[in-house]
Amino acid sequence: MAWWTWGHWGDFQIDSGRELYVPAEILKGKLLFRDLWYMYGPLAPYVKAFLFWIFGVKLNVLFSFGLAMAFTCALLTFEVARRFGLGPVASAVPALYFVLESFDPNIRNFVYPYAYAASLACVLGMACLYFASRHATEGRTWQFALASVLGSLVVLTKQEFGIACLALLGFDLAARYWARRDASEFFRNVAICVAALLPAAAVYGWFIWTLSPREFFYVNWIATPGSFFMHTFGKISIPAQGMRFVPRELLLASELLLLVFAEWALISRVVASSIQKWDLTSRWVIAGLAMAAFLPAWIGAIGYRWYYPWTFDEVPWAFHAVFSPMSEAVLPHGVFFPVPFFAAYALWKLVKAPRNEMALLEAMLGIYAFLVGLRMMMSLRSTPYEATVFFNGPTITIFFLLIYRVIRWACQSLDEKRSRWVVANLLIAETACCFILFLPRPSFFLPTKLTTPNGSFYTRTDAATIFPQIISFMKSHTRNGKDILVVPEPPSLYTFAGMDAPSRWYALVPGYVAPEDEHRYIEDMVSSDVRYVLLSNRDVSEYKVRGLALGGYNPTISDWIMKNFARIGQLGPIAGAPYPPYTMWIYERKDLIGND
Repeated sequence: MAWWTWGHWGDFQIDSGRELYVPAEILKGKLLFRDLWYMYGPLAPYVKAFLFWIFGVKLNVLFSFGLAMAFTCALLTFEVARRFGLGPVASAVPALYFVLESFDPNIRNFVYPYAYAASLACVLGMACLYFASRHATEGRTWQFALASVLGSLVVLTKQEFGIACLALLGFDLAARYWARRDASEFFRNVAICVAALLPAAAVYGWFIWTLSPREFFYVNWIATPGSFFMHTFGKISIPAQGMRFVPRELLLASELLLLVFAEWALISRVVASSIQKWDLTSRWVIAGLAMAAFLPAWIGAIGYRWYYPWTFDEVPWAFHAVFSPMSEAVLPHGVFFPVPFFAAYALWKLVKAPRNEMALLEAMLGIYAFLVGLRMMMSLRSTPYEATVFFNGPTITIFFLLIYRVIRWACQSLDEKRSRWVVANLLIAETACCFILFLPRPSFFLPTKLTTPNGSFYTRTDAATIFPQIISFMKSHTRNGKDILVVPEPPSLYTFAGMDAPSRWYALVPGYVAPEDEHRYIEDMVSSDVRYVLLSNRDVSEYKVRGLALGGYNPTISDWIMKNFARIGQLGPIAGAPYPPYTMWIYERKDLIGND
């Protein structure tokens, strides 16, 4: 997968550029949150800065870091699934699905994502879940200590994952005490957990003391409840990402989910009945029968993949009437819905039998999956090139665990050996459908290679043509290394040109700079003696506003730019570029025009 998709990851025109710029600036002595705006925990950028310090500021360093995390997380996903007694084949299915998503040629991949904080938190969170679940059943102190240390690192990485790990550790403590009533063990584990979490608390305490609570929680962590972003654009972006409660959508997704489980039960029962009727004992014959029973789902997956990425209006009605429901049979959009019921049922079993190890494992997985997946609940079922790989791993594990149990229930009339053969082959067929649906086509969206001083990557053809021109302009027209403003994105251009952004806010996306902070942004421009503004036609329609040039957001900054700068040229668009064609307008400060 790495070879097949190499360099076709991320989007240097959007968030991914930040993942190169921020650690490179940390190496220059800048302090995160004070000199560099950042909306996640501090661990990921400082880890990347350390890697840059050792190996140089190269894209391949980030790619290797992402690949190492993808490899680790795939193994952890497999190991977590194995703890539920699924056997090697069934345990591998969630991990293989994770691998498919990890190399998505968009910003939601594991190798070069929109935020390495998401990748790192996903890996550390799965490791925390793995060792906490082992401690819950084996009771070894070192396992809980390691889980606590990992949880502390997650707290330093990404907020929602940190909350999930804290809840997981708290549940482990409470459940073990509920089962054993051992006060000395309980207080020892509490002390271990507190000791492990103290460094994370100290790091955040130092940042808050150095800055201020408002500067930390509202200027940087814009997703904090009550912030300007949450009052304005958060209510648009959060539902769009999946956390929404639309009755019609919820009902449809629930119906599809129930239909999927019914289909699995029917297919499994047909296969089991056929085996029993004809007294089939050959492993290969059973495999062929299982594959044949899964043929309609394969047809649906092929049809879905064949028509994608046509838009809704361009595809024939048959796509939505036939192929889309069949693709839902592979992995439904309501895949999150069983999670809260799965966790609640496991907790109920624990209340009835506090030492039920399987119920304990299920409760821990359910609690973690619920807290991690809630934010993306309606989007956890990926579509091609729109992966949710950071958030859906535990949820997908629960889904396939339930599918496994449905198949086993339908095959209860068979002996153990043949029942396991049916399970293995049906899940192999399911995995094949996932590969048909989600196998990346890296050259489709990112066809053209672009070489920069920091390494090579693939992007859109128009961006690959214009980026070198922008970089050349920035290198030849700067006087102090920070006097060219690129808005609204990408900050990677500063790194490619060997420059610094003139402000701590290296990107100007809707909601990043609150109205009360716009004057600070302008003061940064003045103190950096900004000579040129490079304004791209970055589409911000996902926030339901017009672009910066049209005054759609941050009007004070937009008016200041238009008042003090005049357009002197533009780069792009190139002929035949896809819509919207990438364009960069060049503005020069009015009092400097003609003085060079």
